[in-house]
Amino acid sequence: MNRNQRIKFVIILIAKLLGLLSLLYFFVCSLDLMSSAFRLIGGKITGQVFSEGSILSNPIAGLMLGLLATVLVQSSSTSTSIVVAMVSSSILPVQRAIPIVMGRQNL
Repeated sequence: MNRNQRIKFVIILIAKLLGLLSLLYFFVCSLDLMSSAFRLIGGKITGQVFSEGSILSNPIAGLMLGLLATVLVQSSSTSTSIVVAMVSSSILPVQRAIPIVMGRQNL
């Protein structure tokens, strides 16, 4: 490689790295936005359903719910992001979210 090709390679590498970091930043911001949306839309009623519901107290049912959610949205990343947003907005306790996330990993 001559000098101009090396400079061009380094510039492209830096641009890719900055692009990756900016996409990661937008992903984290979208999780925060989704968490706020769950708090506004869901409110206390949804929180009570998820935290006090007898269905989600069973880990196998949570596992199956994770499988179903992943099949419906056809994206394991999306279903995990939704569960993380629900946990961060205090709609879903962490103990009940773990089997849901594990269910989406089994697909």
